[in-house]
Amino acid sequence: MTRKRVVLSSPIADSFRVAKVLGAVDKPNLRDVETTLEFDEPPGVGEDWSIGLIVGPSGSGKSTIARLCYGLGEPFAWSEDRAVLDNFGPRPFDELAAALAAVGFATQTHWLRPYRTLSAGERFRCDLCKALLDAPGPVAVVDEYTSVVDRTVAKNASIALRKAFDRNAFGKKFVAASCHRDVQEWLEPDWTLDAQTGTLTRGRLRRPAINVDVIDAPKSLWKDFAPFHYLTGGLNRSAYCFAALIDGVPVAFAAIMQSEGRRGHKRVHRLVVKPEYQGLGVGGGLLDALGSLERDRGNVLEIVTGSICLIRRLDRSPLWRFVRAYPHGRTQRHKGKEAKGSFGRAIVSFEFRNSVPARAKETGQKKAPTKGRGENRREENSRRSYSSRACRARRMNESVPTA
Repeated sequence: MTRKRVVLSSPIADSFRVAKVLGAVDKPNLRDVETTLEFDEPPGVGEDWSIGLIVGPSGSGKSTIARLCYGLGEPFAWSEDRAVLDNFGPRPFDELAAALAAVGFATQTHWLRPYRTLSAGERFRCDLCKALLDAPGPVAVVDEYTSVVDRTVAKNASIALRKAFDRNAFGKKFVAASCHRDVQEWLEPDWTLDAQTGTLTRGRLRRPAINVDVIDAPKSLWKDFAPFHYLTGGLNRSAYCFAALIDGVPVAFAAIMQSEGRRGHKRVHRLVVKPEYQGLGVGGGLLDALGSLERDRGNVLEIVTGSICLIRRLDRSPLWRFVRAYPHGRTQRHKGKEAKGSFGRAIVSFEFRNSVPARAKETGQKKAPTKGRGENRREENSRRSYSSRACRARRMNESVPTA
């Protein structure tokens, strides 16, 4: 392992105020500020790693080491009045949506807000996404990582980022410089450099499992989740509700109701994950648990959604079967009368499988059930019409167990 020694010198220009201070202290060599850093050289770009962490207290040289070894990008000025979605340059929409979801910023309605109106946690995730997408080289470096957010957001954002890099969502490497040592457990870096001692440690730590409890929930809990849902409608009176809890705290909410005119079919009426817990896979895990529950009851659970992030997840899951896409939405009839439904909104429908094909269990890939030629052709055409929004995206793998 190579040990590096770097001497940084910064002479001070003369001035009346500088002379006043120098005349009051017995430090003649203060005119030339000199700093010496000694540290184990971190892995190079060509080596096999995806995430690195430089950690240490303020003034220990984290930023300097990161700049010397990998370079630091320039701060980005966010627009005052444009939607945050429009601050990422001429990039394909699908790519941007996938990147925002990968860092745990999956509340679509908040993509339309200016950066200055977002919460501290959402701004942090946007900054992270911007650094990852716009890094000029093969390594994206984020200084003061998680320094401006609470530890719940820091933990969940780090876990989401690790999941994204495990599936190579950004196609580059990432280095975080942070004064918070707790991120090491959540981010699971492939190497860690302690800036205070200059010691490099290789090897990825495995974070403890996150246990999620799924319970029956009262309808009154909906009011805590409604502001984060992408639809304005309220909760149907016939719906029955569930919540996903982490350490006893409700972090996700789902409501199920009878599918109109389809006996033995239930449909997901609402699904919401609180912003600070997005990116962990809790929403997908909750859906899988409810699909299994309804299957055991002899029902088929279906979902019709316009959520870009959720469509991507369901389309790649072996537990869910693509049914149909509606690029322009659809109208519905209720008691013989036409209702607006989702007309004007692109939506996709899925069903939870009664059983998973053996090959899908082994490989994690979805295997379509046997169908007639005409039905297969209709489904393929339907998929193709919606591919620009979701169907080409990579699967967001689940790592959060549900119970």
